[in-house]
Amino acid sequence: MNYKNWYALSINMNKERSCREQLLARKALFLDTNLLNVEYLQRKEMVVEKSGKRKVKNKLLMSGYLLVQVKPEEVEDELGDITHRFPGDTFNLILGTPGIKFFVNCDKDVPIAFKPREIKKMFDMCDDAHLEVKANMQTDYQEGDILDVISGPFQGSKCEVVSIQGTKILGQLDMFGRIVPAEFTKEQVYKK
Repeated sequence: MNYKNWYALSINMNKERSCREQLLARKALFLDTNLLNVEYLQRKEMVVEKSGKRKVKNKLLMSGYLLVQVKPEEVEDELGDITHRFPGDTFNLILGTPGIKFFVNCDKDVPIAFKPREIKKMFDMCDDAHLEVKANMQTDYQEGDILDVISGPFQGSKCEVVSIQGTKILGQLDMFGRIVPAEFTKEQVYKK
């Protein structure tokens, strides 16, 4: 992925998806070739409901902001020197989109791009977030693992996995100084 020439836009809150779609539609309508990418960052999080069910939800990383990648325009002066600048037509296209307020980092109406390492860090936060969620959604528990019980009559306790039989996890709890056997489903336990 190319991490150069990314800019941040301030937009109306909770309008990330609609602003992105409108901006891409305007890009297609006006046949703009300088606007390369439009993204809003989100990461996957596992949410445990009151009923004990686990769901994966997308959570916005930067609510109220869009990231756009714009190819700079090459301008040649009388001496033959080539300079790169933000394209004026793309600037007007972006700011003319409903819901988009302004560029976040500007110097006299000239947007300033993020440094490539800053953008890479933001995208890496989104890409790596799904790993923990994926690990907990699978039943890759092994004998001897210590799990947190998140629902059922033993909620709040820790259990040790004794064996796994299909979708059932047989475990044992330490209650009042005695070992108590118990049976769990994958929705009732969570591995940290």
